[in-house]
Amino acid sequence: MPDQIETYVETVMDQVRWKKARPGLAAEIRTHLLDQRDACLAQGMDEGAAQGEAVRQMGDPVALGTDLDRVHRPRPQWGLLVFALALAMLGTLLRMRLSANLKFISNDDLMLDLAGGVLGAVCLAAGYLLDVSALGRVAGWLCLGFLIVVTPMLPIWVFSWQESEVPAIYLLLILFPLTLALLLWRLRGRGWPGLLGALAWALLCGVLCLLMARLLAFSQVILSTLVLGLFFARRDWFGVGKRLGTVLVAVFALAFAVLLPVGTNYLGSLGNNVFPMLYPSDIDNYIPYISANISTIRAALSGAKWLGPVDPSLLVTEDGFPRVPNMDSDNLLTNLICSWGWLPFLAVVGAFAAFFLWMLWKTIRLRQTLGRAVCLGGLTALGVQAVFSLLLNLGVPLFAASFPLVVGNTGTVLNMFFIGLMLSAFRDGAMPEEQPGAVGRTRRTLPAVSWADGVLTVNFKGRTLSE
Repeated sequence: MPDQIETYVETVMDQVRWKKARPGLAAEIRTHLLDQRDACLAQGMDEGAAQGEAVRQMGDPVALGTDLDRVHRPRPQWGLLVFALALAMLGTLLRMRLSANLKFISNDDLMLDLAGGVLGAVCLAAGYLLDVSALGRVAGWLCLGFLIVVTPMLPIWVFSWQESEVPAIYLLLILFPLTLALLLWRLRGRGWPGLLGALAWALLCGVLCLLMARLLAFSQVILSTLVLGLFFARRDWFGVGKRLGTVLVAVFALAFAVLLPVGTNYLGSLGNNVFPMLYPSDIDNYIPYISANISTIRAALSGAKWLGPVDPSLLVTEDGFPRVPNMDSDNLLTNLICSWGWLPFLAVVGAFAAFFLWMLWKTIRLRQTLGRAVCLGGLTALGVQAVFSLLLNLGVPLFAASFPLVVGNTGTVLNMFFIGLMLSAFRDGAMPEEQPGAVGRTRRTLPAVSWADGVLTVNFKGRTLSE
């Protein structure tokens, strides 16, 4: 590498205090200097003069480095960190308080709730301390590890309907958007093979969801593929054309979504859940909220007040057992409405909505493609869980779902880890963007050779040689 250019780059980087930003900034400055040097060489300058002119045009290296240092600094996300921890703590306290009077909840269960809250906080910190760009560089290995963990469990999930097996589905529900975002970023700039490879990964995960009859996770696969696929296609980061890439992703998601009603008995289940009085109460299908349970939820909500509890007979039996199913987990918000009223319920949901919108606002402002993709995947996962959980708790269950961060379970722990990664992306948002050509195979530039008037001319990377 030319001495003048390297000396200039090193002087600029000496002014940048954020070590993580230095490699990307150095690459950008070096590329610009080399391009300018090549332009000078094409005008007939020798190597030394061309380097000197390129350096002169860039300006004072100390001033440039100082300006770069001012812009490229980490941005700690203390506000969102505290907000996420507060929501998780609120959820843990709500679950412990609302479940304390239920006979099937033991002290050991309550201690597990507390331990789950602590583990969620640890996972939030772990995700925040990770480097999202480093995960992007090993996206393929992460997908392979994902399959290694999930595949051996497949026979258990397919042939077992035990409640104890349900938490494992959060691996697909929450971690799939992360692996898809990382894989899309990793395969960018590789044309059709890259785009088709990412869609093949989505297809594989969707098939796994269908084999396990986990329809909530399947809907998550469809929506994540649509949101993230369109995000990359509209920027033509695969190099297949914006319009063609967008159409392909949309058609893929639409065709995949057709499998939901066609490949399952979901339409019959949906009618049974939304209109339970029109169906016999003994209909047995996958969705675990048959008409009798839905009617119980709606009956309990019918007596809810703005503040204060409902008639105890609507919520629990005389023996203290719950009439509403899963009052300590999926239907915790129904328990909240019936125990304390609509206003506390709206306060909890409003707090989560404020957190979600704050994250969405910061995602929109984020410039880094990888960081924004990871954040979009996380917001899609949180949004899907929140919407279907609210419908369930209000007596219109489309899928069984737990409200994110509030219901302390496996999903909350994984959600906290994913939120930590999103905050890590916000923190490193000032990092220089890595262009599509920076990942993948290096394309060789062939020299342009021409012959005219008995003179052989070779042009290679801006340098012209004549013989």
